[in-house]
Amino acid sequence: MKKLVTTVILTAAMGTAGIAAFLHVRQGGAPQTPIGIVDLGPKDKPAGEQQLIDVVFALDTTGSMGGLLDGAKRTIFSIATHIKETNGNASLRIGLVAYRDIHDDYVTRVYPMTEDIDSIFADMTQLTAGGGGDLPEHVNKALSDVLAMPWRDKAAKMVFLVGDAPPAPRGDAPDADTLAAQAAARQITINTVRCGGNGQTEVAWQQIAALAGGEYSSIAQDGGVREIATPYDAEMAALSRRIDESTIIYGDEGDRTRYGRKMAAAAAAPAPTAAARADYYVKAKPGKSRDDKDLIGGLAEGKMSMSDLEVEKLPEDLRAMNEADRAAQIKAKAEERNRLQGQLKELTTKRREYLAKEAAASGGAGAGSGFDAEVSRTVDKTLAKKRK
Repeated sequence: MKKLVTTVILTAAMGTAGIAAFLHVRQGGAPQTPIGIVDLGPKDKPAGEQQLIDVVFALDTTGSMGGLLDGAKRTIFSIATHIKETNGNASLRIGLVAYRDIHDDYVTRVYPMTEDIDSIFADMTQLTAGGGGDLPEHVNKALSDVLAMPWRDKAAKMVFLVGDAPPAPRGDAPDADTLAAQAAARQITINTVRCGGNGQTEVAWQQIAALAGGEYSSIAQDGGVREIATPYDAEMAALSRRIDESTIIYGDEGDRTRYGRKMAAAAAAPAPTAAARADYYVKAKPGKSRDDKDLIGGLAEGKMSMSDLEVEKLPEDLRAMNEADRAAQIKAKAEERNRLQGQLKELTTKRREYLAKEAAASGGAGAGSGFDAEVSRTVDKTLAKKRK
């Protein structure tokens, strides 16, 4: 019987709520009036230098990898939550390289590292499994593209190579062993996750991990991921969607189109995945914007100021308002978001308690066998080594 794991990694709740920043609204030359914005995150932030964490997934997206690919889409938020919660002040970036082989629709597709997990999720939702046919795949080109990414100098650098077929020598990239050695020289750890039971893949994956200072693990062909629905998922998804809708994108039409693409992917997610996303924002990014162009969040975090706004960068409905009405509209959206975030925080706590009880009732069956569990455990081991 295949072992299964939940998509949500249960960790301790973070901190208590506090008061964050103030929005300063200037109306017709009158003194600025502060608008209180509640920060639902912990008061006590971890001291010291911010830890930089760069993670790239190199995923085989050939036809046999449909189950894993679907599981990866559904667990990206729980993985990101785990990393952020266990490394309180981490600056986490996640990137992706999807790979197949020559004669397929594509050999590789590269998605740059970003702190915007919604963006990576939207990219992943566009990926489907297809192509392949013969056993080897173009692992070498995938790793070459991974190493070509702009890694941060002081970051903990981790790669997760996930697939079910060994590298194919195609002549247009160095071999996997050479690339693994190059990664090690640059302090980029390559962890390998074999899907299924192919022996050639096991040997190749173990060799790559050994040369690049990483961990080798093996999981079921379908990724071993199981989502547990809870009584709170649908309501959390609805509240989270309303928070998304409260966003005011301050920028150009390209920024608004980009945001709309992310929100379309989030809205189409199954309720348990949408709840995991809501959990990520409540627990891993408390009180923070869901987009770096969000005016409401930017004002609350002190990154934007009402007095410095360029009217032409506002959405059309706000551009048409006078200054006083515009300020009132922004204040109303900010207050509505505070209320929704408070409700969402309460539901997140209840959902985690429910999942903890479910895990206890099942005796932890399947723990440690799935994609998300293997990634989270490997991240913990890698970061522990970095701290020594």
